[in-house]
Amino acid sequence: MKKKTDGGCLDLQNRPMILSNQSNVLPKKEIPKTLVLIPSLSFTSGVANYYSTLELNAHRNITYFVINKGKPQPFLKTAFRLLTNYGKFIFKLVKDHYKVVIINPSLDSRSFHRDLVFIIIAHLLKRKTIVFFRGWEESFEEEIKMSKFKSFLFHISYAKAGKYLVLGNIFKKKLIAMGVPPETEFFIETTVADSSYLKQLNLKNKYLTYEKEIKFLFLARMVKEKGIYITIDAFKEFINKFPQRRSSLIIAGDGPELRAAKFYVEEKGISNIKFLGKVSGENKMKVLLESHVLIFPSFTEGLPNSILEGMLYGMPIISRATGGIPEVVKNKINGYLTESYDPLIFADFLFNLASDCNLFKTISETNHQIALQQFTSEKVKERILKIFEST
Repeated sequence: MKKKTDGGCLDLQNRPMILSNQSNVLPKKEIPKTLVLIPSLSFTSGVANYYSTLELNAHRNITYFVINKGKPQPFLKTAFRLLTNYGKFIFKLVKDHYKVVIINPSLDSRSFHRDLVFIIIAHLLKRKTIVFFRGWEESFEEEIKMSKFKSFLFHISYAKAGKYLVLGNIFKKKLIAMGVPPETEFFIETTVADSSYLKQLNLKNKYLTYEKEIKFLFLARMVKEKGIYITIDAFKEFINKFPQRRSSLIIAGDGPELRAAKFYVEEKGISNIKFLGKVSGENKMKVLLESHVLIFPSFTEGLPNSILEGMLYGMPIISRATGGIPEVVKNKINGYLTESYDPLIFADFLFNLASDCNLFKTISETNHQIALQQFTSEKVKERILKIFEST
């Protein structure tokens, strides 16, 4: 093992941000009747996981309204389903007297056009709106800026929300540049790290198993844009560079690229890679408890749940500097960030964490403590309820 390097020193002055809007006092004001638009909780998406974990609908004044239940359908069926949902939405708002609507769009073509109708309806019915932007496609952001029609749609819908929740200051700046009035109230928020199994975490045991075999984890939806092939290629380079280190790569998640990724690994003849498919409940707990380093080289992001969960369960993070990730993960403090897509660079990061026991332990403990203070289900739920009550 190498001795601890200078890169492993913990700079407490440059630790990740402490989020504003936190309070140790539970909300005392009454939350207005609030309707939260979500995808089906059976989905593997970050939004579904977020609202499933927080269980905000357990509050008597908060109701979940599912707007996306099924798989992609032909155009006519999709149009009929959307029209039906809009009708149900209007009926629900009027009949049950909801005062506030929470919309959770991603800035991509499909979500943009679907959800702007819900916003316009809410505004016409004089309901207050909070928009919580989740995913963010920079290419679609440019489309809006370059298209007068899409820019017009943005200004009559999203730009008129009462409040915004965003996953980093970068998105606040982007929204203001796109036409949101700068005086509008913004809240810098995070996604959530499911703390259901935290009592079973033993960091000392994680350190012991790290020394015997380091387990790298990729936990995401199986699409190319999440960086699955960068991850596989980086692991291949790592085992070529460091064959004497016992290691494995766990790939957890389901999606359209799963079969192709399995074939890619088989074709390349890469050993020690295990595909788990979709994980939840106790299976997910086992993965989080047993894994040592999270690798997530996504092309573009908001702030994925898996990064916060990795931190909470004592994992250094290896990712790309995109979206809100750099506001939570600091390079060489929480792990490693790069703007590159080069697997060789990611392989070097894997090597650094696999070869320096002290560095790994320092980052592991740092990430666990930061996530414990800011990102657990309890902490995030407390902040969100406080925002809802102030509307």
